[in-house]
Amino acid sequence: MTILMPLFLAAAPLLAAAPLSSVEYDAHVDFSRYVTWSWGGEVTAATSPLADKRIREAIENGLSAHGLSRAESGGALLVGYHASKTTDIALAPIDTAAAATPTGIRYAEKGSLVVVMQDAASGEVVWRGYVTGVLRYSPTAIAAQIKAAVDALLERLPPASRPAP
Repeated sequence: MTILMPLFLAAAPLLAAAPLSSVEYDAHVDFSRYVTWSWGGEVTAATSPLADKRIREAIENGLSAHGLSRAESGGALLVGYHASKTTDIALAPIDTAAAATPTGIRYAEKGSLVVVMQDAASGEVVWRGYVTGVLRYSPTAIAAQIKAAVDALLERLPPASRPAP
């Protein structure tokens, strides 16, 4: 059984619409041996084909920026992802004048993304990142949010170092 070590958990209040994210990885894995990666494992595509394309591009560009080369097949890492969109309902207190709507009901579309990396030889998960937050809609906002979310997760890839004792 792989032991996963939490790297970071930023828990901000949901009402502040700050994204929540976490990254965990197997601290006993020598990440310096990973120089190639391939799409593999499970994928839950985004509901929008354009958003799904942007997720794939952001992951590909982010891994490339960290020195990992994509192989059509046979990469040392198998990378997959899971994307979802949900609707949250929030209520403003009745006794305040700050309600955004006459009923005080606010709807917020939230997006969530999980990126998973598995060792191709063993099939074990060696790294996993999760981010969720309120979506902003405009022609460029979704693309920028996807890029920022993936970049923030991949910034926290473990250094290419020897495994822990």
